Amino acid sequence: MNIDVANLDAVLFSYFWLNIQSVKEFLEQRGQKDIFAITENADIKPLLNLNYAYNPNPMRATFFSVAENETIMFPNLQDGWATLFHTITNSLKTKSCYMKIIDSNKIVDASNCFIYCEDSQERIVYTLKDNKWVFFEQGIPLSFENTAYYAARQKKERLSKAIMLEYCEKIGISKNGNIELNTDKAFSYESRWTGEFSNSNGFGNTSFIRK
Repeated sequence: MNIDVANLDAVLFSYFWLNIQSVKEFLEQRGQKDIFAITENADIKPLLNLNYAYNPNPMRATFFSVAENETIMFPNLQDGWATLFHTITNSLKTKSCYMKIIDSNKIVDASNCFIYCEDSQERIVYTLKDNKWVFFEQGIPLSFENTAYYAARQKKERLSKAIMLEYCEKIGISKNGNIELNTDKAFSYESRWTGEFSNSNGFGNTSFIRK
């Protein structure tokens, strides 16, 4: 399956430099089976173009193998299930990247974000409309970044869709705006308890997940 990221109005995913089987085995070992489940549901079409639920039940993250030691996760939560991203990253001590890419020309007040983790270091950059536009960065700039973009007069332009796509190419996540997914190596992880992985993670407030 090919995902044409460049032609989507919005997409949200996490990328792990891990074999998909190691991710699956880690998740299988977590929690009670009446709350957590591994399923073969690998349909992500409803999740593209930011069709995310505010508080879905079940919460679902769908994983695909991209290469031998590269795995991508598509969530159905508005915050991208950022705490699951951090749980996998920290528990398996892997390099990882969280990406939220939105076309501000198509979606009003669009925000863009990336979180890049490697060797216990975390780099966060985002733009966000909260009464007024906010630009935030934390951590040491990375080799794939062009920090000159962050001097743009309009804060919402400091991390645009075009910049995010450029970064995806430089990191090696996409090629010519496309991500090729291996549907033969895919699974979904579901949690029917809305408190699972719900806490503050250093990027905004994710407490709304808990009822």
